[in-house]
Amino acid sequence: MLFNAGIGTDISINGQKRFSLNLGVQNITDIGYQSHLSRLKYADENPVTGRVGVFNMGRNFTARLIIPFEWKL
Repeated sequence: MLFNAGIGTDISINGQKRFSLNLGVQNITDIGYQSHLSRLKYADENPVTGRVGVFNMGRNFTARLIIPFEWKL
């Protein structure tokens, strides 16, 4: 089981939304896992780790800043 978490907020100045900020973490416990749909799980043994197949990415941090633009014509 993988644990993911995220949080986000909108920042308003003078009653207008100026930007949104989102932070997230995927695979918090840094567990090695393989997707059951991946064809790479049947790859040869990795001599460094001793595991068979290609494992997915470990822990991942993300930050997203969304700045809206308004065009008045």
